[in-house]
Amino acid sequence: MGQEKNPVFRKAIIPWYDASRTCWILIGFLLAVVLFGGAGIDAALSSPAYAAYVWVPLLLVVLGLGVIASILIRLLRRYLENLSR
Repeated sequence: MGQEKNPVFRKAIIPWYDASRTCWILIGFLLAVVLFGGAGIDAALSSPAYAAYVWVPLLLVVLGLGVIASILIRLLRRYLENLSR
């Protein structure tokens, strides 16, 4: 009888970039990016000369929030998976 490929007693190895602590650190950096984008939106809207370029910081905010949402969904799935075990 051969050895089982995935024994039950072994934990799956998560890469360092997908570890929970790394995800929370990344969320912290992304919150700083979102705040920076918010300040950029405020600065662009306060000056009529730069009002046409408000899309740049707005894109930064939207993309930052999208990545934060993606990471939070990944962390929530992992938490619920560990809870069901």
